[in-house]
Amino acid sequence: MKHAISILAFTLLSSTAAQAQAVGEGVRWCGDYGSPAEGMPEEFAQFAFIIGDFDVQFLDWDAETESWSEPRPYFAHWNGRYGLGGRAIIDEWYDPGFGYREQSGGGINIRTWDAEEGLWKTAWIHTGGLIVQDLRQQVLEDGRLHLWQVYPDVPERNVWFETYDNGEWARITQVRDEETGAWVNAVKLYARRASCAGE
Repeated sequence: MKHAISILAFTLLSSTAAQAQAVGEGVRWCGDYGSPAEGMPEEFAQFAFIIGDFDVQFLDWDAETESWSEPRPYFAHWNGRYGLGGRAIIDEWYDPGFGYREQSGGGINIRTWDAEEGLWKTAWIHTGGLIVQDLRQQVLEDGRLHLWQVYPDVPERNVWFETYDNGEWARITQVRDEETGAWVNAVKLYARRASCAGE
């Protein structure tokens, strides 16, 4: 029921003039993305896909058809660049409606590669919660770049990134089925390169 109300609210939003754009002004970097520092290890390229400006659609898993649903009728924005002199990747997230809807916030990741442990260590904070979350990312045996949360504790989930030949990418989340304990798809965030025209 809560999900249906959420969709209804955003459907109503889509009929307003504000929906002409996914988020408000001033959230795109449009080419100012930096570059990796000299001598960074080859694993630093694992997050190269996130460098740039991207519009993000939300797709929910439909258990009846066993396929991803049509995208929800709104977009978020996600952009990434090299920071700290090219020694980290900094990416920003903007909720749908950021800039013109009071309840829409934004967040930032600072991703650093730990060569000794062979994984990414990330600090994430969102304006809606103001709690710094401690995340990890690593390419696991299945070849996928997985993400998990170290602090604070969250319900168990399986999250990974996928990249595609056309430069688009996705972040996919699975949760445990309460009856079987099996992993089931939940939400896919699908990112397409954003247009910077007019900004």
